[in-house]
Amino acid sequence: MAQVMVVEERDEPRARSVLAAEGLEVENVSGSIEVVLKAVETELPRVVIVETTTFSRPASRVCAVLQGGASQIAVLCAHATEQEVIAAYTAGADAVIVEPVGMHELVARVRALLRRVPARTEATSEVVVVGPIALDRARRQLTVNGEVMAVPRKEFDIAEMLMSRAGTLVSRVQMTRELWGSNRDTKTLDVQVGRLRTKLVAAEGRQRIITVRGVGYRFATDDEFARDEPAGSEPNQQCST
Repeated sequence: MAQVMVVEERDEPRARSVLAAEGLEVENVSGSIEVVLKAVETELPRVVIVETTTFSRPASRVCAVLQGGASQIAVLCAHATEQEVIAAYTAGADAVIVEPVGMHELVARVRALLRRVPARTEATSEVVVVGPIALDRARRQLTVNGEVMAVPRKEFDIAEMLMSRAGTLVSRVQMTRELWGSNRDTKTLDVQVGRLRTKLVAAEGRQRIITVRGVGYRFATDDEFARDEPAGSEPNQQCST
């Protein structure tokens, strides 16, 4: 598991060599957004650095896809205007570093990002709870506010995958690979996620499964609802897309 993953989008990248020289575990990746996403899912880096000449459309896409996940996202630009820096933060970056930057400052800023990410622990509980929704792995039972909700086997598996990663984006590619063992047609997945979402909305009165268009799904936590709801609003008024 790499501490840092560098998405290299410039001709002469420097982040990987600088960070590795300081003893950090660094992996690099380049290519399409699908390649990048698969590498992040496999390595689970604590920090992802998008190293680019300017804040380009591909760099913006990487930030948008990875935001809200378990990794901190930094953008390292060879040069950038104020508008490009703002665009990077808007796209989902947690930090923007513009050259020229000294190697010691670069390392210090990456270490600061690493400190923001809590150490990962393996989930050992047989019961996963998100708000009023509880999933019992041993009994293969899903309940909402204590009431058992009947779901087919595959919908239960989808709920388990999303709830165990609540608050984190899970790509459709990853879901089909884990659920069916191959990158099959994702339309089947979309249909089953839609059915599960409808049942959960009917039972709880709010939308837990959030679609990140063209990428995947995220299971919303109570903290997200608390941030989004205006003071005094009722929970069942929450509406997400």
